[in-house]
Amino acid sequence: MIADPRSDLQRHAQRLLDEGVGTNAHPCKVCGEPALVYDVLDFAMTCNVPRMRSGAMGVPVYYHRCVACGFVFTSFCDGFTATQWITHIYNEAYYREVDPDYSERRPRGNALAVDALLAGRQRSWIGLDYGGGNGRTAAMLREMGYRYESYDPFGHSDVTTEAKECYDFCSAFEVAEHAHDPSSFVQEIVGLCSRGQLAVLVGTHVNDGHIREGGRLDWWYASPRNGHVSLHSRLSLQKLAQANGLDCVSLTEQTHLFSRGYTKCEALLFLLSGKIRTRVRRALRSRMIPASSP
Repeated sequence: MIADPRSDLQRHAQRLLDEGVGTNAHPCKVCGEPALVYDVLDFAMTCNVPRMRSGAMGVPVYYHRCVACGFVFTSFCDGFTATQWITHIYNEAYYREVDPDYSERRPRGNALAVDALLAGRQRSWIGLDYGGGNGRTAAMLREMGYRYESYDPFGHSDVTTEAKECYDFCSAFEVAEHAHDPSSFVQEIVGLCSRGQLAVLVGTHVNDGHIREGGRLDWWYASPRNGHVSLHSRLSLQKLAQANGLDCVSLTEQTHLFSRGYTKCEALLFLLSGKIRTRVRRALRSRMIPASSP
């Protein structure tokens, strides 16, 4: 354990400044083109409102923006050890204050989204929840009858030898924005999954329309304390998929599919059918809830 986490962060930030890591241009982590300094945020910035409920920490986190693909990223956490990741980001305060939906609400929503997408074909898919946190999403899907496992470098993992390289479907909800090395993130998924047809559901908000040339990084999703170190554009997701032998289609700002062995039309229809089923199921559930008494 780190005895004084705040001092450790401040020393880390000062070392990066001394080395010019934050203030100099960097090659884009996705396409390799120049990425210029875009803005600087305090490490305490979260997605929640108020965005710094505990006050500023005085730890600068510099974000860069690629001039070619629009990918926005910080290198602040690139040199973090596993202990630093757990101490500074994925700690008890993170799950209690920064991301309270982590334990139950989000896994339930994710499981329902996967079930809607796969349309109840429990015997047709072998699924992996990459970055699955506490493993609850995969556990809920198993309760629904799916063969589903979970992998998370900082959480619960139950990947079996028998299923490895057999997964033909992978869900990665709210993971891409946490991956400080985007290429390794996709490479690891590809390495765990089937060599044949593959569908990877990537749930991350894209920055299109939120981040502009010459603007400020005031988008709510840009939050160092949440561990949001990679803010993708639609183009950066496409380039990331292509670099790893996959295609990419986006249905909404938050719903994207990396795939192999599917046409673009098949991939879009796959996503659209899941979205429609989700909306229909929500409408049916709302009708089943009795009206409250006057």
